Amino acid sequence: MTTGRINNFRKGAALLVVLFIVMAITVLSLGFLTRSDVELACGENMVLRAQMDYLAESGLEHARGLILNPQDVSSEYFTGATGLQLTAGSKDYYDLEVIRNDSDSTDYCNYIIDCNSYRLKGGEKSGFSGIRAYLRLDPSIVLWTGAKTIISNGTTIYGDVFCDGSIINSGSIDGDVFANSFSGILPAGRRYNTSDLSLNWPELTVEGFTSYYSVDTISSGSISGLTLGSLDPVRVCYRSGDLELAGNIRIEGMLLVDGDLTIRSVNNTIIAGKNLPALYVTGNLIINKDADLDIEGLAVVNCNVLVNGDAGLDVLGGMFTENIFTETASDSSGEDNNGLLYNGPRWRTTGGQLDGALEFDGVDDYIQTLDSSNKLQISNDYTLSVWIKPYSFQKDYAGIISRCNTSGETNHWTLQFDSGSSKKLAIYHPDSFVGPKWDTGITLSEVAGAWHHIGIVRQGDLMTSYLDGVPRNTNVWSNVPGNGNGHLNIGSDRTASSSHVYKGLIDDVRIYNLALDANDIFPPVDGLAGLIGYWELDESGNDVTLTAEPSKTAIIIRSSEGSTTKWGQAAGAFYKSIERK
Repeated sequence: MTTGRINNFRKGAALLVVLFIVMAITVLSLGFLTRSDVELACGENMVLRAQMDYLAESGLEHARGLILNPQDVSSEYFTGATGLQLTAGSKDYYDLEVIRNDSDSTDYCNYIIDCNSYRLKGGEKSGFSGIRAYLRLDPSIVLWTGAKTIISNGTTIYGDVFCDGSIINSGSIDGDVFANSFSGILPAGRRYNTSDLSLNWPELTVEGFTSYYSVDTISSGSISGLTLGSLDPVRVCYRSGDLELAGNIRIEGMLLVDGDLTIRSVNNTIIAGKNLPALYVTGNLIINKDADLDIEGLAVVNCNVLVNGDAGLDVLGGMFTENIFTETASDSSGEDNNGLLYNGPRWRTTGGQLDGALEFDGVDDYIQTLDSSNKLQISNDYTLSVWIKPYSFQKDYAGIISRCNTSGETNHWTLQFDSGSSKKLAIYHPDSFVGPKWDTGITLSEVAGAWHHIGIVRQGDLMTSYLDGVPRNTNVWSNVPGNGNGHLNIGSDRTASSSHVYKGLIDDVRIYNLALDANDIFPPVDGLAGLIGYWELDESGNDVTLTAEPSKTAIIIRSSEGSTTKWGQAAGAFYKSIERK
């Protein structure tokens, strides 16, 4: 090979090496650029996914707020929407679907929320993020009372209870309890102090509804067989003064009673309109014997809720009373002296002298009527008639019937055992604790363990006692009975103290403001004149069901100045679980 050819070969080899080096560098550079593009794309996707995740979580909070405040939607509760945005004009959207879990007919506080977020480019969705959450409204107060509350064994509560006092529970509470003290059957949930609840009382006024809504005035004090009001548009049915629902009443929108509301018969229904309470009563809500009331929505009562031992109350929403919620013993005299059952005396549907009877445990049970300055008044003549079956042991001054002033410091007239060793039945009038009592001549040993009828008649200054219709003691007693404002206790003395309560059964209590003829004392005769109080005590126990339903109780409160406030019975909400899809 010549020298020229060798030199040319070497030059060609060097060129190839250079070309290979250039090609390698190019390939490496292209690979680097490709990896950079992929990493950049991945980084952008990660940022997009994070943004969509945050947007979906924001969507959950949006749904949570509207579920807690359904006043802001036209439907019963927020069911969702599509194409929602946090920032108008952006390319990011989210869709919400809300379903209330109604699989349990006693629980309306659980919701399922689906939120799907995405970015929209040229009509195409990208960066999808999906979340499913299970939300529970809690606490949700279905029964609010402002004083000591006795929950009867005929009461079933699905929801939480607040009591600004003590609770004695003989019923069923499927929820938490906020109370100063609690005794009786334990609730299914937990017990808290009242200070642990952040929910405020709904401050309603008559003017807040009569001034801003269409009003249908109820002119009659007693109505029956009517359908009143409207749900769309909502209307307020308004009564200025006391009102009786005498049966077959349906009210839509709201019932507003500036006075007492008494339910006297069956088939009475009140259904709340959107953002309105179902019922607002400035006085007492009284449900009489053999009557019933169904409420859908929030019921607010400024005084007491009194449900007779043979009455029915069904609330799907909430029952709020500023004072007492309790079972009552009906007054069959027509004078509405219904007695409130305190500390759980027990209805006995059999074993009474006349049908059933009421049993007092001798610990703290008693009945008490509301204070009144015009009811159960006796000026001088009177007749007391009662069946008793006492235990052989009675506390000192254990009361059978005691009419006294509002503080319980002074007797008007009282039938009770005394403090002597033989425990005689005695009558006390005002000041007779510092002066003489009147001795009936009847001792505890004569009546213990069996049914006996006690009759007391005062005519002028002449007092006569009867045991099972037979006169026992008769003499003159100039100490006159008292009258004026006050209440009547059955099963206790004037103080209603646990130190002076009766132990045993009581049946068929009758009080007359005149002296009956001796032939009418025993057996007791129906239809006589002068009857001012009559407690048959043969009820079987009331039927009360209270179920929390926050979407039906969310209302708008208007002040006298016209400002509005949203109120709902659910004080909060929490997520039971959150799942990414």
